[in-house]
Amino acid sequence: MRFLLLIILLVLLGGAGLGTLINVDPGYVLLAWGDTSIEMSLWVLLFAVVLLFVTLSLSLRFIIALNLPFRVLGSWQQTSRIKRMQLQTRQGLLALADGQNVRAEKKLAELAPTTSQPVVVLPGLARALGRQGKMPEAKTVLDKLVVDFPGAQQLAYLELAEICLYQGDDEGALDPLQSLHKLNPQHAEANQLLLDLLQRREMWPQLISLLQVVGNYSQLSEEQLAQQQQLAYGRAFSDSRRQAGSAAQSSLDELQALWKKAPQSITNHGPSIINYVKAMARIEGDSALHTQKFIEQILKRLWLEELVLEYAHLPLADLQQSLSKAEAWQEISQDSAALQLTLGRLCRRLELWGKAQDYLQASITLQESKEAHAEMARLQHKMGHVDVAIEHYRLASVF
Repeated sequence: MRFLLLIILLVLLGGAGLGTLINVDPGYVLLAWGDTSIEMSLWVLLFAVVLLFVTLSLSLRFIIALNLPFRVLGSWQQTSRIKRMQLQTRQGLLALADGQNVRAEKKLAELAPTTSQPVVVLPGLARALGRQGKMPEAKTVLDKLVVDFPGAQQLAYLELAEICLYQGDDEGALDPLQSLHKLNPQHAEANQLLLDLLQRREMWPQLISLLQVVGNYSQLSEEQLAQQQQLAYGRAFSDSRRQAGSAAQSSLDELQALWKKAPQSITNHGPSIINYVKAMARIEGDSALHTQKFIEQILKRLWLEELVLEYAHLPLADLQQSLSKAEAWQEISQDSAALQLTLGRLCRRLELWGKAQDYLQASITLQESKEAHAEMARLQHKMGHVDVAIEHYRLASVF
């Protein structure tokens, strides 16, 4: 209230002061244009200017008010158009989700030329076309999406791959997924699809490389990653084959290089170690020097019964030296039936019949097995004890 009174007081004082100025000196203004001249006081001119300004302002507002209905109508039409397009987009996507691919194609194709949401409509249209087997048309739609929106390249690759996978075309899906992986190695969805695809196609070296990337970005749990790696490395080892000539050394080098870059989930995993040893022995053939040294090194840090058994099957160059090393392993695992069986086999190969029989009997005493009885049967047959051999053959058939 006090502020309002102050303003009124200031206006009154201003008006009084202005009136005083007008009375004291009204001023003089002469406007001339050609033969026409107008004389007036300064204050009349100022009043005319203010009046003109107010008139123009009110006229402009009136004109704007006259145009308001047209603007409202245009806005309503635009809003209605957007709502219709949104409704049609939803109908198309829902039809696609329900498997109504023909209806989805129709709805989305009508929207494609004028849609304000091309990154939603065009991939949906491509999927509807692809599910009907119209792959050229689907690729054309995705190409248009990339041309209009270069940033949608990853979306186009992923959509094309999923369409190919839907059609059961693993080979067709491989190229866009690999391209997407090169473009964005951290793309989790693409990496998962590529993992499954490489596993189905048994592309183990590529799968191993991809698992390293996936592990770096923690896109799988440690347990899942270890399981995938063990499968991939195991199959890669199993696929290794001996080759003739100089290619044999190349195969061995490739296998050893694969092992050197293997993670701890492989180098400390018993079955993976066994697969690697069998692959290396298969490649080396009659000269298993590398395989022998590898087994001897592994057993120093990790005792594996199956690895001990594999040692006796190698074409060992110096059987007596190998037997001495194997006998030294008794300090590591004295009560190992597998070790006693291996010692028995090595002694039989050296024709040390007495020692072989003692080791084999010790293995059977510790843990009866088909392998131990069969080995004892062969030894007894070699020694001429046919009845004893037959009994052990019978016992071997029980297991």
